Amino acid sequence: MSDVMYGPAVRKNDGRKRKTYLIAFIDDATRVIPYAAFAHSENTAAFMEVLKQAVLRRGIPMRLFVDNGSAFRSQHLSLVCAKLGITLIHARPYHAAAKGKIERWFRTVRLQFLPMLSEKHMLNLKAINRALWTYIETEYHRSPHRSLCETPLDRWARVGEKVRYPEPGDDLDDLFLFESKRKVQKDRTVSLNGMAYEIDASLVGETVTLRYNPSEQGKEIKVCHNGRFVQKAKLVDTYANCFVKRDRPSKTIEALDPEKAVDHKRKA
Repeated sequence: MSDVMYGPAVRKNDGRKRKTYLIAFIDDATRVIPYAAFAHSENTAAFMEVLKQAVLRRGIPMRLFVDNGSAFRSQHLSLVCAKLGITLIHARPYHAAAKGKIERWFRTVRLQFLPMLSEKHMLNLKAINRALWTYIETEYHRSPHRSLCETPLDRWARVGEKVRYPEPGDDLDDLFLFESKRKVQKDRTVSLNGMAYEIDASLVGETVTLRYNPSEQGKEIKVCHNGRFVQKAKLVDTYANCFVKRDRPSKTIEALDPEKAVDHKRKA
C-alpha cells in the first residue's frame, strides 16, 4: 500500500525552502515500511524512485494498493508493475477507510517523528531522509504494534520468507527507465526535457524510443529503434555536430553493442 503526505519545508541547493511530500509504502500484513522518503514533488518520477528502493529492500509485493492521484494513474507505473508481476489496485474515490493503515502510519509520523526534527534536519532532502530512515529502523520497526501484538520486524521475520525478491540478474535500474518516442531531426538530434541529444546519423528521419531516468537529466540516455537497443546518446556537442554529413542513410539499422557504441566526437 502506498500514499503521499505533505511534509515540512526543506531547503534546496539554492538555499530556498520548498515544501516536501512524504512518499511511503507499508506492508499490509506486517506494517513494515519497505521504504519511505521525502521529495520536492509527488510526480511519477519521484514516486517510482521510492518504489524501486522499496522493491530492492523488501522485495516485490503481490499487490500494490494506491490512491487515484496522477502519479498513481500513470502509464509508466502500470508498465513497471506488469513487468514485475505486481497487481496494481486503485482505491475507490472518496473511500478513505481503504487507506486506513497507511493513514495511521502518517499520523504516527506527525506525532512522533516531525516533532523531533531540528533546523539541521531541514538543510536538504538528504538530511531529513537520513533522519526519517533512522527513526523507521530504530524506533518504528522495533516498537510493539497494537494491532499485531508484536513489532513489525518480528512479524516480518515470521512471514518474510515468502516474499519474492528480484532475480540476481535483473537490472531494476533499466526496468524502471521512462520511455518517450521522438523523431530524429535532420541535424541528427532529438529533444528531451528541453535538452538536445546526439543520435547516430543513420537514424535521421526515424522515430526512436528514448529510455531515461528523469532524475538524471543531462546524462546518457538509451536509444531503441524497432524494439532494439541501438546506442547510448549524449548531450549535443554543437561544434562537432556542425561537421556531420547529412546524407540519407539506408533503412537497415543494426543494433549496437553497448560496449562498442560509436564515439561520434572522434568521428567528427
